[in-house]
Amino acid sequence: MSETRTLGRRLRDQVHIELWATTVGAFVNGVLGSALMPRPLRLLGYRALGARVRSGNIFPGLRIYGALRNVEIGRRTFLNAECYLEALGPITIGEACQFGPQVMIVTSHHRTLPDGRVSRVAEARPVVIGDRVWVGARAQILPGVRIADDSVIAAGAVVARDCPVPGVYAGVPARLVRETAVVTEPA
Repeated sequence: MSETRTLGRRLRDQVHIELWATTVGAFVNGVLGSALMPRPLRLLGYRALGARVRSGNIFPGLRIYGALRNVEIGRRTFLNAECYLEALGPITIGEACQFGPQVMIVTSHHRTLPDGRVSRVAEARPVVIGDRVWVGARAQILPGVRIADDSVIAAGAVVARDCPVPGVYAGVPARLVRETAVVTEPA
C-alpha cells in the first residue's frame, strides 16, 4: 500500500512539473526571460505571477523552476544574465546584492533513505542570502544555505554550507578565505 502511494505521489509530482514547464514555466522562462523583454515589463510579469521582486535589475536569461511565490528579491539587487533559480523551496535574496552571470541557486535536496538508497522525492530546503552580498559568475548555492550580509562568494564557488560571517568565500566546497569589515551604507 505504501509503495502504491509513493508511486502515485511521484506520478502527481511529475505531472505537476510537466504542466508547469509547458504553461507558466514556458511564459516565465521563454517570454519574461527573453532579451526582447524590457526590464520594467519583466519586473511586472514576475510580480503578476507571484514573485516578490523589488528590483528591476534582472537581466535576460533568468530561468526559474518552481513556484514563483517562493522567490523574494530585495531592492537594488542585480541579477546578471542567465542566472538559474530552482525555487522548489523559498529563495530569499536581500537588498543591494550583485549576482554575476550564470549564478545557480538550488533548493531541492534528496535525502538518503535508511536502506542506503537516495530518495527520488525532493525535499525543499530554503536558501537565504543577506544584504549587500556579491556572488561571482557561475557560483552555485546549494539547498539550505544561509549567507551573511556583506559576504562575497567567489566566481565558480560551490556553497554547500552556511556562510555565517561577512567575508570572502571561495573554492569547492566554498570556505572562508578572508573576513571582511562591515561597511554600513548610507540610507
